[in-house]
Amino acid sequence: MEWCYMTRMPRNPNKIDYSGGLPHGFERFTVIEDPRTGGNRKHHFGELLFIAVSSLVCGVQSFSGMIEFAHLYKDWLKKWIKLPNGIPVAQTMTNLFSILDPQSFSKCVVEHIKDIYPELAKQLIAVDGKSLRGSHTDSSELDHCVSAWAADTGVTLALEFVQQKSNEIPAIPKLLQQLEIKGHVVSVDAMGTQTAIATQIKQQEGDYLMALKRNQGKLHDEVIDQFHYAKTQIEREKSKSWDLHETVEKSNGRVTTRRVAVTNDLCWMQKSIRKRWYGLSSLVAIESESYDIQKKKTTRQTRFYISSLEASAEEFQKLIRQHWSIENGCHWVLDTLYREDHSQVRAKNAAKNFAILRRVAVNLLKIDHSIKKSLPMKQMRAMASEEYREKILTLSLTR
Repeated sequence: MEWCYMTRMPRNPNKIDYSGGLPHGFERFTVIEDPRTGGNRKHHFGELLFIAVSSLVCGVQSFSGMIEFAHLYKDWLKKWIKLPNGIPVAQTMTNLFSILDPQSFSKCVVEHIKDIYPELAKQLIAVDGKSLRGSHTDSSELDHCVSAWAADTGVTLALEFVQQKSNEIPAIPKLLQQLEIKGHVVSVDAMGTQTAIATQIKQQEGDYLMALKRNQGKLHDEVIDQFHYAKTQIEREKSKSWDLHETVEKSNGRVTTRRVAVTNDLCWMQKSIRKRWYGLSSLVAIESESYDIQKKKTTRQTRFYISSLEASAEEFQKLIRQHWSIENGCHWVLDTLYREDHSQVRAKNAAKNFAILRRVAVNLLKIDHSIKKSLPMKQMRAMASEEYREKILTLSLTR
C-alpha cells in the first residue's frame, strides 16, 4: 500500500511554476509559451532553453550532448539558472523540442536580432531555402527551411519552414512580414520571382533583386530578345542605354571573366508586362566565362535579373555575388559547424526547432567581434572560457 501511495504522489507537490527560469539577458525568449502540460513540468522551461543555446554555442550537436554539457558545467550553469531538480535527461530535451511550436520559436530569431543587433546597416537581405536532409521519415517528407539572411553581417534574420522546396513561394511573404526591410535590398532566386512578392517588398519600402528564368514566360523571352539585340549594339559601341562592368579573377586553376550589363531604359517592354511588376526599373544580364587551365576547357553561362533599383553594373555585380554568399556564409557553415545535413533529429517538431537553435548559436558567434577567430575557434574558446562564453551569450551585459 505504501508503494502504491508513493507512485501516485504528484510530481510537483510544492506547486512550483516551471514555465519560466530564463536568466537575465534572455528576455527575448519570453515570446515562447511553455508547451508542456500537467505533471510533465519537472524542469524550468527557460532553463532547458538556456542549456540548449549555451551548449550549441560551444559546438554541441545533439540533445544527449546538451545534457553532457550540463553535467560538465553544472557549477557555471548555477550562476545563471536554479536547476531545482538537477540536470534533466536527454529525453526531456527531446520531448520539449518535439512539442514546441516552431512558428513561435522562430520568432526568437527576429527578437534576438532586434535585441542584440538593433541597427542593421542598409544591406542586402538574401532569401533562400535549405533542406534539412535528415528530417524525413517513412511517413513524412523532409523539412525545408527558408531563411532571410543579412549578407554583410552574416546573420539569420528570420525563417519559415515548409515540407517541399516547391512550397517556398507561400513561405516568402510570411518571412518578409517578420522583417523591417525599409531601405534594404531583398534578393530572391528564380522560384521566388513572383509579382505578388515584388509588390510586397515595394509596399514594405524595400527594393527587390530577382533572378529570372523560364518560369516567367513572356517576361523572360522579352528580356532575352532585348539583351541579344542590345549586345550587338554594345559590341558596335552604339548603345548608350547599357552600363557595363567586367572583372577577371584567377583561382583554383580557373580564370573567370564576368561581364555585367545593366539598363534602366525599359520603354521597349510591353506595357502589359511591365505594369505587373511594381516598381520595375532595371534589367541586369551577367555573362560568366570560366576557363579551366588544366583541362583547357571554357564554359559559359548567362543569367538575367530584374530589379526595382537603379544602380550601376558594378553595384549590381556586388549585390548578386552577395546573394550567392548565403551558400558559403550560412548553409555551408551550418553543415560544417553542426553537420546539419547529417542530423538524425526527426521527432515531430524537433528537427525544425533544432535548426532554429543552430541559427541562433551561429548568430551569436558571428555577431561577436571581440576576437578575430574562425567560428570553430570561437566555439572552442566558448567551451574553455567562462568569460568568453558569457560574452557570446550576452550574459556579461547584465551584470
